[in-house]
Amino acid sequence: MRIGAVIAAAGIPGGFAAYEKLEHTDGNSMIRRMIHTFRRAGVEDVVVVTGYRARETEKSLAKLGVAFLRCEDYETRQMMDFAVMGFRYLRNCERVFFCPADVPLFTEETLQKMLSQGADVVIPVYEGRKGHPVLIDSSLTEYVAGYRGERGLKGALDASGSGQTLLPVEDEGVLIRARREDHFEELAYSGKKSGIHPKIKVQLMRDEAFFGPGMMVLLKQIDLLGNVREACEKAGMSYSKGWSLIRTAERELGCTVVDRSPGGRTGGTARISPAGYRIMERYEYLEREVTEFAEKRYREIFASEK
Repeated sequence: MRIGAVIAAAGIPGGFAAYEKLEHTDGNSMIRRMIHTFRRAGVEDVVVVTGYRARETEKSLAKLGVAFLRCEDYETRQMMDFAVMGFRYLRNCERVFFCPADVPLFTEETLQKMLSQGADVVIPVYEGRKGHPVLIDSSLTEYVAGYRGERGLKGALDASGSGQTLLPVEDEGVLIRARREDHFEELAYSGKKSGIHPKIKVQLMRDEAFFGPGMMVLLKQIDLLGNVREACEKAGMSYSKGWSLIRTAERELGCTVVDRSPGGRTGGTARISPAGYRIMERYEYLEREVTEFAEKRYREIFASEK
């Protein structure tokens, strides 16, 4: 089962701007923390919806292998609009987490507990209060998109009639927002610090690296969008950089990874070749196996340090 996550960093409420009212916290570092937490829980595809200070956010997170969806009219949009943008983009995922960028302190254990539930909608609950992220089955995407009520995402999910699980968790981080009244900074830099984990970057190489996380993100975007120029924008890289990655990989692998039909300002159409799909599938399998092994060995080797 493929799992995705949408982080809504676009709007002013719930987005990047929340961190500007805090004295010692960088919003990008908190979004980075969210991405790493999702990844450790097995989330393969992470989308960040940007708007307010979009270029700064995208530049800061560009090397983390996430996709960016920029909402230019974010000031007139609601949180549910950002959710729908992300859900539609992650249409290949069967279940998707959704979380505003100003709720970054949830734990990997909470995500894993949520994933173990079989309901269409899973909402974490701490001391009787509902929190974030919310886990949603992809079958609800179009219903949510068509909702015209005034209660946002919560109203859409309630009106859908879908099975919901309110999951009690021992994780205050599902409630804590990036604001002074929640004592966010004290908790973020004390007891709520995320645990130490090994960070593994898997690359394929001969004399030089030619296939890694950046290439995977680019190929996923090409697969979804059918256009190299748009895919490069969503992957946070220049058009020339994207083509350089593709050509280098094809040269080293000795096969076509991206079939393309050139033409016009948009650069024509493109699709992943059968050989490209095979290398993507095997790379993801290798990356997952290596990461799991590294986590296991870390716990064994560093057990005495706890």
